[in-house]
Amino acid sequence: MANKSDTCPDSLYISDISVDFSQWRKNVRSAEVRIDSTFRPIDNRAGKTLSQTFSQPMKISRQDSCFLHILYKANWWRWWKNKPYDIHLDMEDIFRMHGAPGGPERKEYYKSHEEISIVLGLSRNSSTGDTGDLLPTTDVIFQNCPQFRILVTGKSGVGKSSLIKQAFGLQDALTSDLIRGEANIDNEFVSPQNNRFVLHDSKGFEAGEEDNISIVQEFIKRRSKMPLKDQLHAIWLCLEIPHASGRLLETGTEQFLALKREGKLGDIPVVIVFTKYDVLVEQVDYDMEPSLKGSNEDDIEERIKKRAETKLQEICTGPLKKFAQSDIPHVAVSTKESHKETLAQLIQITERHVSEHVAADASVMTGIAQRVDPKLKIEISIEVGKRTYWKALVSSIGFKNRDQWTCLRVLHTDIVAVWNFHDPHNYLSSEEFRTLMVNMVDKIDAGPSVNPNATMKVGLATVGTIAGILLALSGPVAPIVVPIVASVVLAKWVYDVYQLSNLVLQRFISYIVDLTMVLQTLHLLLNNQDRLSRRVIKLTLESYRTSPMSGKVHSQVQENIQGLSMMDHSDGVILDKMKALMKSYSINAGEIPDLLAEISKLRAKNPDVRSVPDEAW
Repeated sequence: MANKSDTCPDSLYISDISVDFSQWRKNVRSAEVRIDSTFRPIDNRAGKTLSQTFSQPMKISRQDSCFLHILYKANWWRWWKNKPYDIHLDMEDIFRMHGAPGGPERKEYYKSHEEISIVLGLSRNSSTGDTGDLLPTTDVIFQNCPQFRILVTGKSGVGKSSLIKQAFGLQDALTSDLIRGEANIDNEFVSPQNNRFVLHDSKGFEAGEEDNISIVQEFIKRRSKMPLKDQLHAIWLCLEIPHASGRLLETGTEQFLALKREGKLGDIPVVIVFTKYDVLVEQVDYDMEPSLKGSNEDDIEERIKKRAETKLQEICTGPLKKFAQSDIPHVAVSTKESHKETLAQLIQITERHVSEHVAADASVMTGIAQRVDPKLKIEISIEVGKRTYWKALVSSIGFKNRDQWTCLRVLHTDIVAVWNFHDPHNYLSSEEFRTLMVNMVDKIDAGPSVNPNATMKVGLATVGTIAGILLALSGPVAPIVVPIVASVVLAKWVYDVYQLSNLVLQRFISYIVDLTMVLQTLHLLLNNQDRLSRRVIKLTLESYRTSPMSGKVHSQVQENIQGLSMMDHSDGVILDKMKALMKSYSINAGEIPDLLAEISKLRAKNPDVRSVPDEAW
């Protein structure tokens, strides 16, 4: 007679899920799988279908409480809010369906609830996931703090909607849904285009809204007692730069800042955001026009910039410091493309204060959620890598008895998670893309092909790479044949067990930097405007592979690693070299407007990326 373990396992793993809402009349905003205190968001694939393959399968047991948590959009007293809806998933049904061993490793569990269809992919072990039993560091972070939670406050018309759209890479059609009508501070706004942040919206503190101060204060206090994932991580107080003799701080705003100064808001970082900086610059330009005649373009730009900074000091920064009596974090921003560096500065200030006053994981999530500062993405990648798997490159403890393909997978997963592209089809996590990346570093032992000490401006080199991509997109729509095609057999070494050597270090470090550069190029190319497609990914990878930047990366890795003795294989030496190399290829916020302007000129000469059809790998 078969015992219980023969007929039903003690635990299972959810590897993937799809949810079809096409027959449901509600407007679904987001969904997530919740198992006790653990939850994983489900990305928006298309239309009324949500689908997700988990990089690390979710372990379930009979005793667990498991349900699908849905947020849908509902109209309530003239304003829109996200309402929750939970569907219980019966553990007994799931385990009974999976049955005894002997069948296929992966089985599917189907559930219909009202007009919603749910399909769970199930397996008996976690090795069916992308990273085997190596848990990505980002998964650990997401379990503790899956989203950056921010309160944005300011009166209507100050520019909150545009600010959120640009900072977190949302589309126009969704932004009006995020901040609409009567603000309710308890509402959680989560966008399916970027589920790594949660927005709470609040009205400003203008005359007639005195009650809002106590509402915000009570909300902050209540949230501070919750787990990190539910706490507020930062507040953006948005103030429009005043015109002429207009007043910057109204009475309500002064009262709120006084609470912060007196410590009555706790440690939560409050960043003052002076909005519509471009309007100030345009006014300064107009006022200075007679005195600028005969000057060259660079001189004009510099003089306008200095005068705008002086004006900002007079009407914003000065009055703020005089009232606050301390150096409260502040930044002037514009959502215009020509001032995009101001958004990066806002994110940098926010991330730094979250790191100092909240928690390290919340700081990491600040960098992951934002989509304006590629340099911060690289810094967060370094932070995530240093926690676990970059150290494993040297100690080999974390990678013991594992093949190199598995080890590269977990590194890949963490880097892609940090860049946080809207990738509903998981192209950047696919086996095909990983194969392309691995084969790019296959021949690194052939010797340097580029002088590692040659000077190179990363920003301009990236624009050159993008020019090649756009030129290829403008040509005949034929399949892109990548020399390192994803269909070929992987290089033999990836199946070897990880053992520390200079060659292995060269390959792994090159892989990390190559992947980062490909993602940085995609970040600038798409600019939160275009969809991610296989054709664009392949072109980006191939353009980078044949660019001088790729050769320089590999040459620098070889120069840094080839001469190392085994005595030099220490955490400190290798990590310092990796950090320096990664940072040397990051793009500073100040460069972004000029680079985007050049890319915009290139795009104007070529077809819209969105109009180019996709293709198979």
